[in-house]
Amino acid sequence: MPPRALWQAGGLVCAYWAMLLAGFRRQAAYRLAAVTGLVTNAFFGAVRTAVFLALYRQRGQVAGMDLSDALTYVWVLEALFGVIWVAWFWETAESIRSGDFVVELLRPGDLYLRLLAFDLGRSVNLLMVRAAPAIAVAALLLPLRLPGSPAGLALFGTSLLLAAVVGFQLRLLFSAAAFWTADYRSLWGLVFPVVWLVSGFMVPVEYFPAALRLVADASPLTALVMAPVRVASGRAVAAALAGQLLWVAALWLAGRFMLAVANRRLVVHGG
Repeated sequence: MPPRALWQAGGLVCAYWAMLLAGFRRQAAYRLAAVTGLVTNAFFGAVRTAVFLALYRQRGQVAGMDLSDALTYVWVLEALFGVIWVAWFWETAESIRSGDFVVELLRPGDLYLRLLAFDLGRSVNLLMVRAAPAIAVAALLLPLRLPGSPAGLALFGTSLLLAAVVGFQLRLLFSAAAFWTADYRSLWGLVFPVVWLVSGFMVPVEYFPAALRLVADASPLTALVMAPVRVASGRAVAAALAGQLLWVAALWLAGRFMLAVANRRLVVHGG
């Protein structure tokens, strides 16, 4: 690579890194929200834990999952809840409707990578201040099945980051509805029950009937919760990570295509 091109590439990497740090610092400013989020995770985690303890009191396994698998599912889910259903879910859609999104079009660098870097910075903050403490404390009190080696922990951390990336990519695609309709929230309301169920936020996908489980495992939603759960518990780790990487690549192409088409629809009133 020519020196000038190498210099430019290095400058872009630094710019995206700066965006990631800016997102991290922005989320770090919400200290009270972090504390209340931890309390909320702890409460619902305790409720779900009680439900699964009652279920497994009567049987050793359910759909191939034992008590440790089920409790691992509970606390990985609680750790990821704020990372997937982020507080800023509608920021991009609202900026599109208001016309503020045009500012993003004027900034240097790649639009998609800028949005991803800033969002990922916020998500990394949540993983550090909400996800890690929740899992760590639960692991001290309950028989969770978590990786016991540095390599296993690294793979688990990678899976959590990939879940955050897929979460951003899906949110961006949903937010794109604002390019075509002002009633974008109602569209989300129609698909939300399906997303909530198929992603595994209600019950583990392993509990589904065989046909529905095939549908769930073939969708990008499995990359949000169930893939990190499987990596954490050591079940089909390679397949879970490969599936996440595949969906990151597919949603990357879909998101970039959507932005290329949708940007032509952006109209800013008054200019």
